[in-house]
Amino acid sequence: MRLVIEASDFRRLSADTQKELIRHFAGRNFLEIRESRRRSQQEWREPIDLSRDLTVQLMHGLADNHRRRLEAFARNNGRITVKRLLEVTGDRDPKVLSYFQSVVTRKLRRILGDTDKKTFLIGWDYASTKWNKAHTEILDGDYYVTDKTLSALKHYFRRA
Repeated sequence: MRLVIEASDFRRLSADTQKELIRHFAGRNFLEIRESRRRSQQEWREPIDLSRDLTVQLMHGLADNHRRRLEAFARNNGRITVKRLLEVTGDRDPKVLSYFQSVVTRKLRRILGDTDKKTFLIGWDYASTKWNKAHTEILDGDYYVTDKTLSALKHYFRRA
């Protein structure tokens, strides 16, 4: 069964009804996690921890190539190089990874209602960055997700 409530209709519901629906469909801790993330000023520097419920919401309607890239994180213990992530979909231009990150980030922020635009899923390990000789172009480096996100992704892709 699929239940669809358009964003404009959802906003017309009372705050209590909105919270009740979110608690029911997104899991018990969703609202508490959302509020604690808003209160924290420093957490914007770290990727978000995905729960299993949030992972399902994120994956819903996500393009196949984006799903395959997220699955690559699950298969590689939460860390993957630029080159290997490009190989997942046969791409050569690293700019497609920027697009991938922006799609996932925007969707996640919409789900969480992050109007501050601080939430993101995929981090960059700055210490792993490999530059060209002129130090003007990144040749490779590691993307990563948190351990909790890794666990949620592994669980999701085992079921899929």
